[in-house]
Amino acid sequence: MFRALFFVACVAGIPGLKAGDPVQDRQRILDVVQKFFDTLAAKDVEAMKALVLPGTPITVLRPAPEGPALRRRVVEDDHRSLPASPEKLLERMWNPTVLVQGRIATVWTPYDFHRDGRFSHSGIDVFTLVFTEGRWRIASLAYTVEPDVASAHPAGSPTPLPQVKP
Repeated sequence: MFRALFFVACVAGIPGLKAGDPVQDRQRILDVVQKFFDTLAAKDVEAMKALVLPGTPITVLRPAPEGPALRRRVVEDDHRSLPASPEKLLERMWNPTVLVQGRIATVWTPYDFHRDGRFSHSGIDVFTLVFTEGRWRIASLAYTVEPDVASAHPAGSPTPLPQVKP
């Protein structure tokens, strides 16, 4: 019995194995979102799977001539299509708002998106994360696509990709 209590006490004190410190949680949550963007850029599906729960819903709202168009998919759709994409992808966030209560969190952030070094669109990302199995994981993602709204990223345009000569 003593060993079991000692083990629980030790595990509970290891940083990263429990939710509860708002400052640390905020940074860990933002790290998960940034790593998600990094896996998108690297087209690293296996690393992405470690960040999201299976079946994570993705909801997209984009402008269309007949009015806003809503599209839904699950993250596994991205897992199948991402490696085949020939484009180099870059998504950047800034000024995120993070709300945390216990084992659930949201991140609301403006973002811009670039394809092959060219601006594609900007918008708002909203991530829902849950603390499960000792880590923060993405449980849902919703975002807007605004192709006619210029990026307001404080760093300006990203460094252009080097041009490949044929």
